[in-house]
Amino acid sequence: MILSGSRYEWRLATVEPGLASDISRAAGISEPFARVLAARDVGSADDAARYLAASDDPLPDAHLLPDAGRVVERVRSALESEELVAVHGHDDADGVTATTVMMETLDQLGASVVSYIPDRKTEGHGLSRAELDRLHGAGVGLIVTVDSCVSDREFISYGNELGIDTIVTDHHEIPPELPPAVAIVNPKLPDSRFPYRFMAGVGVALRVADLLLDELRGRFGPAGENAPWYGPGWRQESLALAAIGSIADKVPLTGDNRTIVTQGLAAAPGTDRVGLRAALEEGRLWGRELSPEDVRNSLGRLLGRAPGDSPGTQKSLDLLATRDPDDARALAASLFERQERWRESAVVAWRKVREDFERDGAAVSSPVIILETEVPIGTAGYVTSRLTEETGRPVIMVGRRDSEVVGEARGPVGFNFVEAFATMRELFIGYGGHPRAAGFSMVPSQMPRFKERMDDFVQSNPPAPDPRRIDAELRLEETTPELGRELELMKPFGQGNRRAVFLARRVTSATINDIEARGVRFGTPMRVGETPTDVVFRLRNSERVALVSILDSIVPSTSGG
Repeated sequence: MILSGSRYEWRLATVEPGLASDISRAAGISEPFARVLAARDVGSADDAARYLAASDDPLPDAHLLPDAGRVVERVRSALESEELVAVHGHDDADGVTATTVMMETLDQLGASVVSYIPDRKTEGHGLSRAELDRLHGAGVGLIVTVDSCVSDREFISYGNELGIDTIVTDHHEIPPELPPAVAIVNPKLPDSRFPYRFMAGVGVALRVADLLLDELRGRFGPAGENAPWYGPGWRQESLALAAIGSIADKVPLTGDNRTIVTQGLAAAPGTDRVGLRAALEEGRLWGRELSPEDVRNSLGRLLGRAPGDSPGTQKSLDLLATRDPDDARALAASLFERQERWRESAVVAWRKVREDFERDGAAVSSPVIILETEVPIGTAGYVTSRLTEETGRPVIMVGRRDSEVVGEARGPVGFNFVEAFATMRELFIGYGGHPRAAGFSMVPSQMPRFKERMDDFVQSNPPAPDPRRIDAELRLEETTPELGRELELMKPFGQGNRRAVFLARRVTSATINDIEARGVRFGTPMRVGETPTDVVFRLRNSERVALVSILDSIVPSTSGG
């Protein structure tokens, strides 16, 4: 059922009759809570138990990952022949945590391993000829990518010519043509047997680590001194990193991701990793339960590339790897100082982009906003996302890198850049990403054609966001602290697992007065009179008080009440 509100359109979830009552009785939870779970595809009491036990739920067998056997055999060969292995990462929190997990996995197996994280501003998102030439000169025989390179067909082919094999581990959308890698581990591959598709890059790296350690740890051992967090505690430490990278990359907190994030956030406060502890202390997060908001607002932004980092280096990677508490504290302080400078830079960049947009008549009138503007590379994603939110249109920010044009693209709900770019892939040097967040590089002469093709695509495929979701109808009188506490069992909240949304019918001022007398409080004013009004709201607990936040009211002509 679609309901028109004064602010949004809403879709009321449909649930099989009697299902919520059955779940309520069998699982020992209230019926209103069972209605929410049923609306989120919980189909039985067993499903409810699994959903609520994410802190203990095992992850699927890593042997089901695509090309699992090929990964094990190629890494085994590298270990036996003592090849130098390079881990190629990506310069955001997902890529940095994934690089750390993969580096430490190979180190525990005794590999000679180096890492390389390209500078997005000067080198782009993936592999490059310059990087491959450097790695070839250093004697690298195998590259393992994390959070990247499923679209790098040209460069992986060039690596093959140099005698370098590549194992791709990635989570981005699958291109029309796969690169000629030794193995490609991406749960989104069409023939993947892995039951969950939506992990972050670090989630994929974690599961590849599980696979390699399960298969090879008994035959190969670590070389040199072990890190204090290796051994039995290593997986908990890696889950903490996987939680940070997953939240920062905004993957849906459902299925395996919910398990990874729940277990990882629980593990982080007890970390033995001195760098992570220093970051938590510097961010005033040490000694308390972590939430996804803590990661999004602090740790997730901390672990990207610093503008002053030279190619191939990464202060945040050093922070996660260091074993020296003094170094960890100094690095954490430096990174937090950099984060504050980033905030200041982002404010300036946003003002510039907003002014450029208002001056650019073509951008204002076009169905897709393509701005050629120069802002610090570290702020490009932020300002592009913000302009998308403000305008509701796909936004592409374009800048220059040497002889190439590079673009950062962000889109509203209902738009798919991967599909758009696939229709014009002959224009790009390279492209990749997610439906709503992507990047590309091209030669400058292709820009006029690119603008025309993008205009045509968006006109033919306008963003069509789905109505916002209402989980269940709930009488306002049913809002109690007890229900609020039950709803907290759905944590961690985030992308794909938002707080429950309810519809209350025929609310009047008398209804409000009645429930306020019973201790319910309103986070936003309830402006209703004697005429019954249907409202959309959320419920949470605040210091043992049920707190209602009104999101919208349903216009009378479609309320049905």
